[in-house]
Amino acid sequence: MEAEKNYISGKQDADIFVRQLLNIGEAMYQSGGEISRIENSLHRLGKAYGAQHVSVYAITSSILITVEFDNDYSVTQNRRITRRGAIDCTKMESLNQLCRDCAADPIAVAELKERVLAILQEKPGELQRYIGQLIAATMFTLFFGGDFKDALVAGIAVLVICAMQKWVWSICSSELFFNVACSFVTGTFVSLINRIVPGLHVNQILIGDIMVLIPGVAITNSIRYILSGDIISSFEKLMDSLMQAFGIAAGFMLSLMLVKGNITDSGITYHALERAVQLLAAALGTWGFCIIYNMRKKYMAVSMVGGFLCWATFLLMQYGGFSIFVSTLMSAFVVGIYGEIFAYILKVPTTILFIPACLPLIPGKNLYYSAMAIIASDWTGFQDNIVLLILYAVGIAIGLAVVVELERIVKKLPRKKR
Repeated sequence: MEAEKNYISGKQDADIFVRQLLNIGEAMYQSGGEISRIENSLHRLGKAYGAQHVSVYAITSSILITVEFDNDYSVTQNRRITRRGAIDCTKMESLNQLCRDCAADPIAVAELKERVLAILQEKPGELQRYIGQLIAATMFTLFFGGDFKDALVAGIAVLVICAMQKWVWSICSSELFFNVACSFVTGTFVSLINRIVPGLHVNQILIGDIMVLIPGVAITNSIRYILSGDIISSFEKLMDSLMQAFGIAAGFMLSLMLVKGNITDSGITYHALERAVQLLAAALGTWGFCIIYNMRKKYMAVSMVGGFLCWATFLLMQYGGFSIFVSTLMSAFVVGIYGEIFAYILKVPTTILFIPACLPLIPGKNLYYSAMAIIASDWTGFQDNIVLLILYAVGIAIGLAVVVELERIVKKLPRKKR
């Protein structure tokens, strides 16, 4: 009752408060937050501000909140989420910390509104995102078997993606159309360069660039939602992510069909030196995505080590004769445990640390080769790559889901009193 008297003075205050809950929830989702974390955070905030009953229902396209107070009035508001935002680890961390602080020690609604607005107005610079994409594209080109000349061309090509994001994104009617257009223009650009510069491995260049565009994290999260029982959110997110992924593949496919040329593959055989380069590229590629995802600099080294550890675990499992699915699952599990430990030490959401670290497992290569198989009418190759794509995505999702479930079990265990 005291919290309500101090912080929610009437119906108008309650309306403003619930609107801020919606602002927080929408921003958390668009920054890469999980549905369950959003619902839990908003529920705890509502209770902290004196609500007798708080109902939060969030899916990928909408958030519905009802807050009931003991003086016979309630507030129900809904927020439609029309576009998926860019992952923003700093914003996600700031919102999570705000929820923690206000749940423990509520502040006035007017002050809460000001703090939420201040967080929402913080945006990473465009140059920062471009640098991150440049690093990620070049490193993942090396990671997937390209040479240094391929990495250089991939870096130049990613500037085309950056230009499209700056000048074309805002005028596109849908994200799907933008992804098709962006991948088509990028694929055409690389194909034309391939005609001028001999000895390029076009496949590796385009796979490096596709890693910047593919919604791999969204696909993985959608499968995690299925495992946690959130069927509606999982279905919406999975369908949207698959449409975006195949839109990207279709754009590259159309460009390669239009600009007919010598589409070459590196055909690299991995020995000790190549594996060492791959491990280094995994760490540096993770760093690139840390920059893209606007992670605070003090956490980047932790995620880079996580990316290295992720791929090292995968290689060790493969060397031990395990299947791709088991290798992927164990790699995600190890990274999940690693992320939980450092999230506890650093007091940040686990998602911030394991999202970039899992990216070496994202099946951008299989998405690309499935598109190439369609061009060649190689339906067996198409089927094989789609199956591998599913195995990678499900393996990552299950590995991380097991870690989350273990964390919940540990939290429920009785603790010894000192």
